[in-house]
Amino acid sequence: MQPYPEDLRADATYRDDGEIKLEGISLTWQIGQNAPDQGETQPPDWNNGRPAYPHHYEVWLDGRPTQTVDVYWATWYPHWQAANRHWVCLGETPAGQYRVKIRARHADGPWGPFTNEVTVDTSTSQPYKQFIPQRAAESAEGGRERHGSLEFPVSRAIRAIRDEDDARICQEARRLNTSTTWQEVVPPGTVADPPWNEERGYLEYRKFFQGADVASAANPAFKGLDLAGGDGHGDWPISTLEAVDGRHTFTYNYRQNHMGPKWTHQWFITKEGWDPARRISWDVLEPTPFMVEHHGGGTHGDQELQYTTEALVNRRGRHAIVNIWGGGDAGHDFAGEFFVSVADVDFR
Repeated sequence: MQPYPEDLRADATYRDDGEIKLEGISLTWQIGQNAPDQGETQPPDWNNGRPAYPHHYEVWLDGRPTQTVDVYWATWYPHWQAANRHWVCLGETPAGQYRVKIRARHADGPWGPFTNEVTVDTSTSQPYKQFIPQRAAESAEGGRERHGSLEFPVSRAIRAIRDEDDARICQEARRLNTSTTWQEVVPPGTVADPPWNEERGYLEYRKFFQGADVASAANPAFKGLDLAGGDGHGDWPISTLEAVDGRHTFTYNYRQNHMGPKWTHQWFITKEGWDPARRISWDVLEPTPFMVEHHGGGTHGDQELQYTTEALVNRRGRHAIVNIWGGGDAGHDFAGEFFVSVADVDFR
């Protein structure tokens, strides 16, 4: 019998990200024989890292579907701890209280039952900390290009740099950019100020942005990607998004696919009413990513992978999608790195 999550537990926790404090909710749950407080005792159904646990989850906050979560894990000791936990980002100014519940489904099967609903008081927030073991074998293989970008919806980097789109704003972006490496839109200064927080086990990314510079990763080499419709060069070309059976599917183009327990994809969307004439800063984005993937579910050799969410079925009109893909591994001396993609879309 395929297990579904139950016995949900939730605590308010926060992550320091430079001078920014991101509030959130730490979730743990029972899945199969893997308990929320399983610790270092291997669950009986672990099956050498290949248990019959679901990978696809949905987080509901205050009675509405808020986030899709794809949970993968390493097969070696003690990564059963990664199979039943997740941190939900609430941003810098959360509400005082949230009701949270989750559900899961196996492969293409139906959604299973909801867990119990837990009420979380954010005024009791404590520091987030999680030790994530890693070994060199989990880092990406070398010898390939670096690193990746959103293929669909099409990222600004792919449109302006790789595909040399002839839209006026793309031409101006190429003129302003000093880099032609579309697959490596990364922030500067990560050597002196590493993005991976090894002590507390998470990626720090917000500290690198100073304003309306999300699309360029705050990197002057890609400053053309920060252009907006209000800058006098027309609008960015858009990708049209239409839900199929209530789902939207996104495709990421990997030139080198990092995987491992310290790697995540986070997908953000602009708030309702966003004006495409404005450049993109974090204050125009929803604070909770609509989709998160842990570890990676493909292989190091994959050059394209698809990600599916049900969290955007009610979206309409113009938006921007922001993807932050990053983490830390032994191949980077635990300093970490992350890559930024921004795509302009129209929901139909």
